[in-house]
Parts: sequence; structure tokens; C-alpha cells
Amino acid sequence: MLEKPSLKKYLKYLLFFGPGAIVASMTIGQGQLILGPQIGAWAGFTLLWLITINIGSYIIAYISFRFTALSGISIIDVFAKTKKGLLNWVFLIIMLIFLPVFTATIITTLGQTLAWTFGFGHYLLWGISFALLAAILVIIGRYKLLEYTQAFFVAVLGIGAVISVILIKPDIFEIIPNFFLIGNTPSYPSWVDLVEGFKKTPVPLVMLGYLGTLTITLVPIVGYLGWIKVKKWGVFKDKKKPDEFSQELFEEFEKKKKITYLPDDKKEIKKAKTLLKPLLIDLALAFLIVSIVSAAYMIAGKYLLGPQPDGSYLLPSDVNLIKEQAVIFSNIAAWLKPLYQISVFFAIFGTMYAGFEAAARMLYETSKNLLSGVRKISYRKFMIYLVIYLLGLGIPIAISMLYGVSVILLLSLTLLFIGVIGVIIYGIGTLYINQKVLPKEYKLGKIGLFLGIVAIILLCVPFLSFFI
Repeated sequence: MLEKPSLKKYLKYLLFFGPGAIVASMTIGQGQLILGPQIGAWAGFTLLWLITINIGSYIIAYISFRFTALSGISIIDVFAKTKKGLLNWVFLIIMLIFLPVFTATIITTLGQTLAWTFGFGHYLLWGISFALLAAILVIIGRYKLLEYTQAFFVAVLGIGAVISVILIKPDIFEIIPNFFLIGNTPSYPSWVDLVEGFKKTPVPLVMLGYLGTLTITLVPIVGYLGWIKVKKWGVFKDKKKPDEFSQELFEEFEKKKKITYLPDDKKEIKKAKTLLKPLLIDLALAFLIVSIVSAAYMIAGKYLLGPQPDGSYLLPSDVNLIKEQAVIFSNIAAWLKPLYQISVFFAIFGTMYAGFEAAARMLYETSKNLLSGVRKISYRKFMIYLVIYLLGLGIPIAISMLYGVSVILLLSLTLLFIGVIGVIIYGIGTLYINQKVLPKEYKLGKIGLFLGIVAIILLCVPFLSFFI
């Protein structure tokens, strides 16, 4: 007998929400706070469709996580043993080039936030000091409390933006069509030239950079593969030592070059696919939260930033990355401005320290079955080397931004490669591995394969704006 639909049943689904909450808190950061309101200010609602096509990254993520939940082995490990690890090499190159740039943008944004909040000191000194503090906290492993604090203040930023938009009472009928006008490409209005410190980043690059803030980027994608084991979803259900179990399955795959250990009984196959439900619900909730918060910041930018009644202009720029957006909170109540400042600090500082650990985990998992030298050192030592590398390059890049290099341009380029190009490549590899390695009964069906192809196409759509 099928369980009848009920409120209690659907509320139970919320219990599955775990790793997706971490993905959402990692996603809601610089991009939503800077690019979202800025785009809303000069482009209005015309780019809301980027939030819609972001579903492509979640479909790709689900298909790759589905592989791990069904087979028990990480798809990133399978990549390492396919085509001489070509995809893993591509991911490593992308990450090693752009992670220091991303570190530099966070140093700049965090520094500007602290200098503005306290009203004294050079933003670079603030940014570099707290970047070093984040590195120390990660290395000594004292970041659990900060992790929860970051999640709380990210929630504050998200809820605050949503409440602010509700109080504005926006025209819903004007907004909704823009979520479906896929491919709509705006141009800069003339007034942006009057804004101090604003540099026109090419519109297609802004679009792709913003899409990169929305997607499940390469960093959390690999991290999520580990969370599947922690949550004991899919094939890991009831396994006391999921990591050891996964390693045993991978070693068997290495020997036979294919997966032969999965049951072929119809009931067992159905059971295996039923155990994917928590995964689907978790990702769906994460997508919903990221979409609502992202839309709120863009809509708030349209109504509260841009041309003002007194003839001035409010627009996030390289010299004011965070300050102008305070109006989104002060629109609710003037006394909420300090809450905005505190929340931005914890959200961005949290992005930095969590990013150090997440990036180290991603690079370690990507390279351990590719480079024998990586397997010989502990994860902790690997993380220390990476943090030194990121700060060693990130700090000089942050200093270069002081002399005219556009923060928003570099942020957009970084997000383009880590959040869009990298995810598209990952998606292509994911579809290939699913259909090549999994037994016939576990492969994607026609609908699943079709959705996977559509997901990749959706993420490619903004590239067409270069030719319009």
C-alpha cells in the first residue's frame, strides 16, 4: 500500500535537509551580496532567468551524487582512472589558477567590510590580518563554532533580504516573466558612468560570473560526495564504516575495470533507487533556498539601489563592494544596519575559513588517486601547504587590486571557471561515467539522460550573449 500524502509525511522530508544546508550557506556569499544587487540596480529584473537555469548545476550534481549513492564509490575517483585522469587534471589546473584569485577577492571584500564597520584602518591591513587568522583557525582545527556562526549569519542575510523585498511590495506580475525569458541580455544604462569606482565588466562576463555564484561549484560538489557517506545515504545505509566500505568497492572496481558487485534482483534495484530520495530532497531544498535569496537580492537592488530621489546613485563598485547594500536592511528598520555589517563579516570570514578546508578537501580527493606523492602525505599537511600557497599568491593579487585591477572583473572570471566551465566539464564527465560504468539496470533512463543533457545546455546558454 502506498502511503497517503499528508502534511506529516512531507514535514518528515525536511529531516533529510543536511548537506544541502551547507551548500546553501557556502553559495550565499560574495556573489549574492555584490553581483546580485549590482545587477538588479543597472539591469532590473532582466537577468532573473540566470537563477532559473541554475537548476542545470543541481541536476548535474544529483546525477553525480546518484552514481556514488548507488555504486558506493566516488565519481571523482573513477575520473582519476579514466582517460589517464584527464578530467582530474583539468579540475586541478582550474582550481590552482583561480583559487588564489578568489582568496584575493575575499581579502578585499572582508577588509572593506571591517574598515567600514570600525571606521578606521586600511582595508588591506584588515583583510590580510583576518585572512591569516582564518588560516590559523583552519590549521589548528578550531572552526566548528565559527562554522555554525557563519551559517546563522548567512541565514540572517537571506531572511533579511527576503523581508526587505516583501516590505517593498514589488510588482509580482512584472517580475515573474523574467525568470523564463532565457537568453535576455541587457546593456548598461548611461548613468553607471557617473558612479565613482565603477568599471564596466563586459555584460556576458557579468552574467556568467553571477551564474557561477549560483551553481554548486567544483568545491562543494566534491565535498558532498563525502557527506553522502557521513549521512549513510544510498548504498551506505547501515554501514558502520562507510569510508572503508567505499574504499573496498573502489579497489574491486580498479581490479575489474567495471562494477559487478551490485545486485540484479528487481526488488533490490527498486530499493536502491528508493534510497536516493533523501539526496533528491536535500538538493531540491538547497536549490529553493539559494534561488529565493538570490532573487531577493537582485529584486532589492532594482528597487533600492541605482538612481536615487536626490539625484545620487547607489551601486556596488570596486571602491564600495559591500557598503551600498546596507540600504536593503535599513529599509526594514534603521537600527538593522549594524546587524547587516556583523552578518556580512561572519558570512565572508566564514567563506574564507570554510573555503580553505573545502578547497583542500576537494584538491586532495581529486589528486590522491592521480599523484602518488599526495597519497604519501597526510590530509592535514596537504591542507597546510595549500593554505600557504593560497595566501602566498592571494595577498599579492589583493594588493594589485589597490592599483586599479578590478575586483569585480577578477571575481567574475574566477566564478566563470570554477562555477560554470568547470561544472559543465564535470557534467559531461558525469554523464559519460554513469552510462559507461554502471550496470544496465542502474544507468540513467532515457528521461534522466535527457535531463542531464538539458542541464549542460542550460549552463551553456549565457555564452551565447558574447555573440549577440
